[in-house]
Amino acid sequence: MLTTGRAYDGTGWFATPTILERVPAGHATLREEIFGPVAVLQRAGDLDHAIALARDVPHGLVASVHTRDLDAALAVVDRIDTGLVKVNAPTTGVDFHLPFGGTKASSHGPREQGRAAADFYTATRTVSLLPANPTGGA
Repeated sequence: MLTTGRAYDGTGWFATPTILERVPAGHATLREEIFGPVAVLQRAGDLDHAIALARDVPHGLVASVHTRDLDAALAVVDRIDTGLVKVNAPTTGVDFHLPFGGTKASSHGPREQGRAAADFYTATRTVSLLPANPTGGA
């Protein structure tokens, strides 16, 4: 463990923010989605290795790449399998005007929000109208 916050002093179930490093390949923390303040740092020799590490997980909800190199950022976007890729931004939060959902074992069902949500929650119905009888009848 690289660092962890201090223990919460109160009632309830809370986890303090934790950063892990030197986690062995195949360890559960690299294979499971952890919905909590936990981050695992993995060292990569180059961009291809970093992409391979990102692809070698069963989940794909959201990823974040931090770089000043636009070509590297676009390579990551093209080659990883996640529902959302953020460049130079944290993985938390969603843009409510954009579809959101994961790939692989992440998420459930169709994308949420955005045009995809409007299409999902909209039922199309056709109505044909003719002008009323010009002579005053119904």
